[in-house]
Amino acid sequence: MNILHVSAGIQETCGVSTFVMETARAQMALGHTVCVVTSMTCGYPVGDVDVRLLQNPTEVDFMPDVVHLHSIWSPYIHKMAVWCRNKNIPYVISPHGALTKWALHYHWWKKIPALLLYQYRDLRSASGFHVTAKDEEEDVRRLHLKQLLAIAPLGVVVQQLPDDELKRSDILFLSRIHPKKNPEALLRAWSGISADERKGWRIIIAGPDDIGHQAELKKLADELGLSVRDFSGELEFGKKQILGGNEVPLAVYQEKLDTSDADVVFTGPVYSETKDWLYRQSRYFVLPSHSENFGGVILEALAAGTPCIATKGTPWAQLPEHNCGWWIEDSVEALRDVLEQALQLKDGQYAEMSRNAYHFVQEKYSWRESAQTLIDAYGAILA
Repeated sequence: MNILHVSAGIQETCGVSTFVMETARAQMALGHTVCVVTSMTCGYPVGDVDVRLLQNPTEVDFMPDVVHLHSIWSPYIHKMAVWCRNKNIPYVISPHGALTKWALHYHWWKKIPALLLYQYRDLRSASGFHVTAKDEEEDVRRLHLKQLLAIAPLGVVVQQLPDDELKRSDILFLSRIHPKKNPEALLRAWSGISADERKGWRIIIAGPDDIGHQAELKKLADELGLSVRDFSGELEFGKKQILGGNEVPLAVYQEKLDTSDADVVFTGPVYSETKDWLYRQSRYFVLPSHSENFGGVILEALAAGTPCIATKGTPWAQLPEHNCGWWIEDSVEALRDVLEQALQLKDGQYAEMSRNAYHFVQEKYSWRESAQTLIDAYGAILA
């Protein structure tokens, strides 16, 4: 089968990009011919995949049996939807969280005209949909879209379970620094815990600051009486393949974190070895998002044996079911209460949660299985 994946951009710090590239690799391993079309790559290793960099995706020299479009609202993706209709090529859409209630309400004044002008037609004309979790199926059906739908989650590459001794008294937030991800709640919850209880602990906030939200968070931390160390501006990582910047060595991050005793530390974006190290050395991972279709960072943290705290804006009800984390209401009070509980967890209880996290991911999530689910869906469409 010839499969064409289309994404407006491939970026190392983006969960959608991870899904596109790792699915492409897994589908290639299953014996299919796969091509990825995008306007740019920013740091993501793509050398083993047929990636075409095109500002106009319709110029691609590849004739697919099926096209898989990733995300919506993008003019880049819309062009390909029109191209598919004109050529009678079936296409599948992955909304990647763009159809949740929260996402539709955010910047609604832009999205309603887009829906009326082109987006709803693109959705109605799709041959099928892909979502990463059961909750996201409801988002699709709410818009009266009745086409075939496949549920295929993200996968993860599971390495050796880290030694508990590697874990530090760090609580990690690693994601885009954006209001949707709600890092503000983490700061407010942390400030609501007594200084004695959080003595020796700190919050690490890692991720790209695409819209300037980090400055607002630093101001809030100051108002809440939390000390801040921000070394994101000191690390000239550039945009890697776009601007020619280099990846900052892990040793630089380790040194800066070792010499910082602030309540909150901002690291800026982190990649590959440094990102993996942060997951493995952090005691807990927190994703307080208002809305997530999946939350791939949760999967990555669990694979490092790091218990997670996620809100009910994410589809991670499995965390408490498998005793590898907490799934809480989307509120500052709920987050504060569970953080207090986590800080007081005994070593034996923590070690059990850490092992549970690792084994849960190892047993339940693989890229090959997700890729095969999509292959089956494509086949049903073509049939």
